This record gives sequence, structure tokens and C-alpha cells, in this order.
Amino acid sequence: MAHKYAQFELERRWLLASLPEALQNSQAYQLIEDRYLRGTPLRLRRMSDASDQVTALKLTQKYQATDQTAYATTITNFYLDEASYALLETLPANVLVKRRYKLRDGRFSFSIDQFQGNLTGLVLAEIEQPDIASLLAIPTPTFARREVTEDPRFTGGELVGLTEIQCQQLLRGICN
Repeated sequence: MAHKYAQFELERRWLLASLPEALQNSQAYQLIEDRYLRGTPLRLRRMSDASDQVTALKLTQKYQATDQTAYATTITNFYLDEASYALLETLPANVLVKRRYKLRDGRFSFSIDQFQGNLTGLVLAEIEQPDIASLLAIPTPTFARREVTEDPRFTGGELVGLTEIQCQQLLRGICN
């Protein structure tokens, strides 16, 4: 069911073996700290640039309705001021940290997420499109190992709960 302020997000995700060579020494990234608020479908996000200058603070509800495919989610964002963020940051949460880069491959621009902490070694590429036909028409990027859009283990809400060992087991299992 769509809500008044909700939007539909159509995206695909791919697993990468490592950060693409073109990005290896790049400082052109956004550092993203996602705090998944325990017991809720809410995510508190802090985005900053490579020099730690905050670029966005937001509270997000992201979910997949029963009638949506793995390519679609419903998302609602609320942009926050520092005081609101600081208050919400005190709530119990599981934390996921990643660097997000942009990379062009042919006609398409991908977001490349290099995870940190327990998820070190995990690198995902994602792309959004306004409609399902154009999304499905995108070829697998040349730097991708395999598509994981339909694998729920590669969603933020699932990844945030993994230990370092579980992450390494997941990567070994999917790559073999």
C-alpha cells in the first residue's frame, strides 16, 4: 500500500570481487553510517564527504510490500536537523558503515558501496532506474562478479546483523 509521502525505488545490485581499480585511491566518496533502529523498519542515516563534512542527515523507512518484486521497495525519507538526528541517534541500533563511490560503466552510472567494520571485504554495485523495463535492460557491469538483487541476504537490513565471520562465510559461499 502506497502512503502519501512514500516513493517507489527500483534498483539492481551486484557483488564485486573488490573495489574497481579506478576507485582504489579515490577520495571522491560519501561516507555513510546507517543506524538500523532495533525493532523497527527505520534507518537513521548520516552522510558525509571524505573530509567528514556532513552532507545529509535523514530518517528512512524502507520496506518491500508483499506485491513488490526484489527489484522494488517503498521508501520514505525525512531530512533532519542536527538536534533531531542527535536525539534519534541515542536509540538502540545496529550500525552499518560504508563508503559510496560513483562509477561510470558505458552509458550507466553505478553507486559502488565498499563496506567497513564487520562487513570489510564486501563491495556492492547498485543502480536505480525510473521504470522496470529500463532497469532490466541494463547489462551486468563489466566489473561485477554476479547479480544479487534477488538475494535478500544482500539488503542493508540483513547485512547489518552479520558478524565478521558470517560475512566472510557469506562471501565464500556465494563466490564458490
